[in-house]
Amino acid sequence: MVPFYSHDNDFERALARFGDKVSMVCAMEIANKIEVEVAYQQIKEELKQLKKIRKKHRLDGDDD
Repeated sequence: MVPFYSHDNDFERALARFGDKVSMVCAMEIANKIEVEVAYQQIKEELKQLKKIRKKHRLDGDDD
């Protein structure tokens, strides 16, 4: 039997990375290491990258 998450595609890996990055940015902002606006811009950029990967994933027909 194959584990449910045994074959992550590019989008799934990108989604996991996005979650990790957002967590890190939020932690840095909470710890006052970066400003709120900087955190917002970083998360916004990460979301933009995630959307590009999602679009490519859909165009490639990788819907499982």
